[in-house]
Amino acid sequence: MPKKDPDQARYQPTSRRQRLVVIAVTAATVVVLWLLLIYRPGGHYTIYDPPKPACKPGQATDCVGGKADVLLLPPAPASNSGG
Repeated sequence: MPKKDPDQARYQPTSRRQRLVVIAVTAATVVVLWLLLIYRPGGHYTIYDPPKPACKPGQATDCVGGKADVLLLPPAPASNSGG
């Protein structure tokens, strides 16, 4: 007669309820991780800023299409040190 393994008698498969709990916890974890990726806590959200009106004649600030003065400087002369 073969000997019985004492560990074999202690084995009990998981019940249907335990499996459902594991599946529910896994699904909840996946959903929370996806939500954290989509809606980052502390993320910077852009606030809608309505477009500015077009510039009227003589207006140069707070409008779209204004004139920007640009100062162009000539390049510095090359050095003649002969390095």
